[in-house]
Amino acid sequence: MTVAMAVPVMVTGLGTAAHAQATPPSPADALRRQLVENLGVTMSEVTTSRETGERTSYRHKTRAEFGKGTVTATDVREVASPDVPEPAPRFLTFKGRTYCQGWICPAPEGKTWVLLSENKKTRPLLQTGGIDLANPAALKAVLATTETKRPGGSLDNTRTTIYQGALTFGELYNVSPAFRDQHGGKPPTGKYAKIELSWQLWLGKDQLVRRVRTSWPEQLGKRSISHVVDARLNGWGAKTDIAVPSADETAGPDDWKDSPA
Repeated sequence: MTVAMAVPVMVTGLGTAAHAQATPPSPADALRRQLVENLGVTMSEVTTSRETGERTSYRHKTRAEFGKGTVTATDVREVASPDVPEPAPRFLTFKGRTYCQGWICPAPEGKTWVLLSENKKTRPLLQTGGIDLANPAALKAVLATTETKRPGGSLDNTRTTIYQGALTFGELYNVSPAFRDQHGGKPPTGKYAKIELSWQLWLGKDQLVRRVRTSWPEQLGKRSISHVVDARLNGWGAKTDIAVPSADETAGPDDWKDSPA
């Protein structure tokens, strides 16, 4: 009687796929995956300026809505403080339009919003300290100037790593669409272009930005001013729907001028 012998089969790479760790996305790729319809993020920002004997501080809260690889709307609220009169301003920005409410643009009776501007060049931005946080290429370019990195603790329920570096205003203009918009498409020149912006980015384990801190000096004649902007982002991927104000609740861009302040 012939007995069949079991022949062992060698399988190479057994379990490799199960044990291999997936390569984490780059920060630019992680951001790109967020820029889809009706998702968004919230950013709380503190801007502090100091010169000898004086300090001013402003707080903003921004909700950004994404879609088709970009920012489709922002809702920016200033927080009332001794440096900000009440009612604190609020701005809704969509492509081509900006709406406003608050002390800076008082609406006439029966209206809630003022159409502050209509301009085809207007677009909503998610930025802090001139760094465009909704542009993957801009984020990649800023991170390319990293000088050091270290553990950054936990933010928004994720462990973070702090990346730190610096670049000049001239360099920032070249890589940040938001910074270019702020300067009306006119590149900085002379000493202004050479001002150095120091930055820190806290990236979560998912490679999304959770905090940004920027600082830079400013010289106005004999006045020396230091600026620091500290922004924290949370709720990446939250469902977001920023509605355009209706015509019935909106005053025209000139109507507010005749309203009581």
